[in-house]
Amino acid sequence: MARRSDGYMGGAQERLAPRGALSTRRRALHLAAALAPRLTGRLLARRYLSPASHLDTAHVARHGAELVPLGAEAALLRHARGGAPRVLLVPGHDGHVRQFSRLVRDLRRAGAAVDLLILPGHLHPARTLCSLADIVPAIRLCLDEHGPYDAVGAHCVGARSLLFALGEGLACPRAALISTPVDLPALIRLGGTQYGLEGAALGQFEAGVARLCAPYDPGTDWRPPAMARRGETLVVHARHDYAAPVAGARALAEAMPGARLEVFEEGDHNTILNHAPASRMLAEFLAGG
Repeated sequence: MARRSDGYMGGAQERLAPRGALSTRRRALHLAAALAPRLTGRLLARRYLSPASHLDTAHVARHGAELVPLGAEAALLRHARGGAPRVLLVPGHDGHVRQFSRLVRDLRRAGAAVDLLILPGHLHPARTLCSLADIVPAIRLCLDEHGPYDAVGAHCVGARSLLFALGEGLACPRAALISTPVDLPALIRLGGTQYGLEGAALGQFEAGVARLCAPYDPGTDWRPPAMARRGETLVVHARHDYAAPVAGARALAEAMPGARLEVFEEGDHNTILNHAPASRMLAEFLAGG
C-alpha cells in the first residue's frame, strides 16, 4: 500500500490500476449488477461508506500536532496555541488531513487552538464503516468530552452531519458550513453512478447506504434545524461544485436566520478548502475576527 504525501495511506491499488484492468473491472461490475442487482447494490453501498484512506500517525509528529483518542474509533488531531478561541474542524466522508492544511495554518496564525476531527474508519487501514450513524455521534462526543468550542467548521457530509447534530440541540456559537450537500440522496446517487450503477442496482445501492446510515435518514428534511439555528453562521461554497450544487447553499443560507453566504468562482467541492481567499475568510470568521 503506497504512502501519500498528505499524511494518509491507502487506496493506491485502486487508483493506480492499469486502464485495461479498470475496464475489465467495470465490465465485471456491469455483469454482476445485471445478474444480481440487490447483492451488488448492497456490497457497493458498504464499500462506498468504507473510507479508502487512513491517517499515517507519523504525519502527526512531523506537523507538531497531538493525536487525542476520542472513544474507540475516532480521534482529534490537536494543534494547540494559546487558550482561545477554540475551533473544531469536521471533515467530510473520506476527508483527509491535507485538505485542511491551509485552513489549520490560517487559524493558527489567527491565534486559534484547532482540533481536527479524525472520523471513525480513518485511523487504521481496515476499511470500516463511516456513515452518518458514525459521524453525527462523533461530533456530539467531541463536544461533550472536549468542548465547549467557540466555533465549528465542517465540510461536505461533515457539514450535513453538523446540521443533524444542531437539530438534536447541539450548541454552537459560530458555525461555518463548507460545500454542504443539503440533498444527500442526490450525492449518494452520484456516488452510485460513479461506480457505473443504474436501474435496479442503483436503487439497491441508494437503499443500502440509507440503511447503513440509520437512525439518520439521508432524506431527512434539512430545513427545520436550519430555520431553528441560533448563532453566527457562514455558508461557503464554490460556484462550480460538482457534488453539491450551489443552489443548495443559497437555500441553506436563506433558511438560516442571519446566515452569511459567500460563493467563490474559484475551486470546486474539495479544492475550495485550499483556495487562499476562502481559507482566510473562514479563519477570520471561525477565530472571531
